[in-house]
Amino acid sequence: MSIMLAEITDTLELVTSSAASVDASVAYVDVGDATAPTSGTAKKQDTAIDVAATTSILTAPAAGVRRSVKQITIRNKHALLSNDVTLRLSRNGTLSELHNQTLLPGETLAYVEGLGFITPKPALGDHSAIAAGRRQSVPVDTEDTTIYRKTDKGTREVADRASGLENPARRLLIMIDGNRDVAELSAYVRPGELKSALGRLLAEGFIGIVNAGERIPGRVTYAPAANDPVVFAAIKLKATADIRGRLGPVSNLLVSEINSCGTPLELREKLRNLENALVHLLGQAEGVALARRIGGELTRLTPQSV
Repeated sequence: MSIMLAEITDTLELVTSSAASVDASVAYVDVGDATAPTSGTAKKQDTAIDVAATTSILTAPAAGVRRSVKQITIRNKHALLSNDVTLRLSRNGTLSELHNQTLLPGETLAYVEGLGFITPKPALGDHSAIAAGRRQSVPVDTEDTTIYRKTDKGTREVADRASGLENPARRLLIMIDGNRDVAELSAYVRPGELKSALGRLLAEGFIGIVNAGERIPGRVTYAPAANDPVVFAAIKLKATADIRGRLGPVSNLLVSEINSCGTPLELREKLRNLENALVHLLGQAEGVALARRIGGELTRLTPQSV
């Protein structure tokens, strides 16, 4: 999704339903045509609202200039009152509603080009909200030390596709070798795939559990380094610093989304949407490269003590 003011009569408006104080911030880039080029430098317009009214939160561009909206943040600052907010585009008096939402006290609505409208999670200090978010996540224990091995059926499937098993289950089956545990296997599949793929492989007889007495003595096991809270914190810090360095004020929402992740799995689950936003903001090559670097750090394996 993208929002563009293309004419000198185009404005962005916010309709508020109550006197609950609202702060609106719009980050944008002006891009000129061939006769009136501009630098494309990111700019910002901030507006404080404390009445029930219709307020312009982004003014019209100059003639020959297109005003591309990169990010919008709308926060209800009031401690007690909710506020119904409606974001709309006015084109020479013709109104188009872009989004409508009730903001609870302290709640924020945000828009990022390419990502759309979202309500960011609370900061990490809100433990109850984090717990609720984790309950909604895919219930995979990436510290599980269960080890699986291929059965004869599983070996035949890898060799000649005897059963026609499709991805992601086939990809996971290939990586199961009687030595890797679930913690290590989690790095080879996307978030949300591990539990269902393992369950299918086990239920259909492609794999079996390796009992404790059958395990290889002195084996070296691996797990994502990001499972260590200190390492995970460092990965988030580097990711947010890289994004801030490239995007400046436009990065605030993406940084908030990264910082709201309490586990590596949560951040991996968000990476696809984050990559889409980064591609819109940085371009295909740079956006994809940055997202994949973050993903690579989240799945980097290190030896574990047995």
